[in-house]
Amino acid sequence: MKLPFSCARLLLGIVLLWTAVDHVQGQTTRVGRFSPHEVTLSASGDYDNPYKELSADATMIEPDGRTTRRVPLFWDGGDTWRFRFAPDKLGTWTWSVESVDPGLNGRKGAFDCVASHRRGSFKPLAGSPYHFQYQNGEKVWFLGDTAWAYLTDNAEEQHDRAAAERYVSNRARQGFNAIHVMLLSEAGWGNRQGLPWTDIAKEKINPAYFQEADERIAFANAQNVVVGLALAWANKGRREQYAWGKIPGFEARRRYARYVAARYAAYDVYFLVSGEWQGEIRNRKSTEEEIRQEFVRLGDVVQASDPQGRMIGIHPLGRYRGTHEFTAASTWMSFGDYQQNYQDLHGYILQARTASKPVVNGEYAYWLRANNRAGEVDKPHSYTLEDIRAATWDIVMAGGYVVAGFGSTYMGGNRHPTSFLPDDPRNEPWIQEIGRVKSFFTSLPFETLEPHDEMVTSDVARTGDRSGRMGVDRSIDKIQAPVTAYWCLADPGKCHVAYVRGVKGALTLSLGTSGQARAEQFDPRTGERTPLSVPQGTSYTYRPPDERDWIVVVWFD
Repeated sequence: MKLPFSCARLLLGIVLLWTAVDHVQGQTTRVGRFSPHEVTLSASGDYDNPYKELSADATMIEPDGRTTRRVPLFWDGGDTWRFRFAPDKLGTWTWSVESVDPGLNGRKGAFDCVASHRRGSFKPLAGSPYHFQYQNGEKVWFLGDTAWAYLTDNAEEQHDRAAAERYVSNRARQGFNAIHVMLLSEAGWGNRQGLPWTDIAKEKINPAYFQEADERIAFANAQNVVVGLALAWANKGRREQYAWGKIPGFEARRRYARYVAARYAAYDVYFLVSGEWQGEIRNRKSTEEEIRQEFVRLGDVVQASDPQGRMIGIHPLGRYRGTHEFTAASTWMSFGDYQQNYQDLHGYILQARTASKPVVNGEYAYWLRANNRAGEVDKPHSYTLEDIRAATWDIVMAGGYVVAGFGSTYMGGNRHPTSFLPDDPRNEPWIQEIGRVKSFFTSLPFETLEPHDEMVTSDVARTGDRSGRMGVDRSIDKIQAPVTAYWCLADPGKCHVAYVRGVKGALTLSLGTSGQARAEQFDPRTGERTPLSVPQGTSYTYRPPDERDWIVVVWFD
């Protein structure tokens, strides 16, 4: 159940009060399972730049009294140091701190982890590694949205904390359960607490900026929205002020990666090591492989600094399409792919599934995004409901998941003719339709369905992507999904789902068995379900009402 906006704000305050923590050594606190628990300590040394000069770690002992986890502390201004941890096992946890600073070293404490209603963050679904579950074991059909600017403010775009919270409350109510965001704006935006760095070249960080980000992430979590957190963008040589390449050297980048993991891993998050990581190739005298290996090492730092074991991915540039090479090159890549891909959407999901991990297309369309000077829709697959619907079903019918996007919200109103519009009425048609995609799959045992395109055939051949130039100056590269497509997801002999568009005539669905079956037609435009008659046999012939897209489900009792 989604709470009203005002009630959600009150709940957030209660959650922050509940999880905020004891400052007295030895005091035992009750902490809900999967809830962020924070311990605040004071350093006694005198440091010019504590963020750079000092480090500390807590050793956490699990309730079994034997198993330990390493939890890094992070500097939060003045002499304040904190660590955060979200316990996943019931019982008493104890901790002690090691540091060269006398005020931190040797501090000890304990807390009791008790049962709670929290679900925790995402992880691969046990027994079905292409899908997701929450930490409490509840399966979830991932539906993300793009909110790169969620943690930042821009007065010109009318994007501030109130607008960001309005946005995420709307998306939660609309059925989205994830957003991915940038921790550092590529355009150099700050938030109401200032900029993230007072001097990035000297590693002078502004803790107040990140304190504001803390509260916005906690607010999203209170709406049951998991946050995919991109640590920084690659330096593509345009206007990036806080890109990875602006952080001076690998040791400084490693320190920042550790800081982010220490500060945010206790929240319901997953990490994206970089946005558009290949952008660094343009601005360094390094090969693509050298840049990739640096990001592999930075991902290693995030993984080692996160005692919660959050999922980790990385966001590519569109012309490189995917990130599946990190699956083999690293131990931390939690996704078969976290794509930015616009071409052969179905085929590239199938290719990435060979890693036996969840596959997400994190950027395939931004509904009605118009970044060009003429104000024309310029994002692939984003021109009409038919275009974006076809692209989405091509992805999900390969067993993949999507992160959606809307021109008026994905970048805080920037790169779009309007300012930030969390209630934009032009978004409603697609919000409703993509919600039907989720409701369709959650009505089925979706975690048992695997791609079986060979089980659906037609006399009409499948076609390829459509592409060409458009716009008043022909500067827009227009990409559209194929006119004719038909795909199948199935648990053979139990449940079969066929998607078809552009077919005039019959479609044959192989069932692999015979017996009493039921069938239903699903209209993706309206959500209407129509029962169909199914003769007994090992195949089923379906005749779509027209050449638009349709879904048919056949399952055996």
